[in-house]
Amino acid sequence: MNKRMVVAVVAAGLVCVLVAGCGAKVSKSNYDKIADGMTVAQVEDILGKGAQEAGASGAIGNLTGSAKVMSWTDAEKTITVTFVNEKVTLKAQKGL
Repeated sequence: MNKRMVVAVVAAGLVCVLVAGCGAKVSKSNYDKIADGMTVAQVEDILGKGAQEAGASGAIGNLTGSAKVMSWTDAEKTITVTFVNEKVTLKAQKGL
């Protein structure tokens, strides 16, 4: 094999490892680790960076609050987490 072909094979291998590593985080065992009251950062420590699906914030008098829904997807598997005031309040899964 020439040097260029070796570099291409190594690069392809690294891409496969990185993609598999990211997808492996969307699993039943990681879903089970997510608990009410966890912060966004704590969930992202488990699942990696998530995609925000929806979000809102507002204030009524002296009361303020925020809510957002984030998801993590790998092929047919999805974990969706709802945060209220940056804390987990609800989680759902599909395909795990």
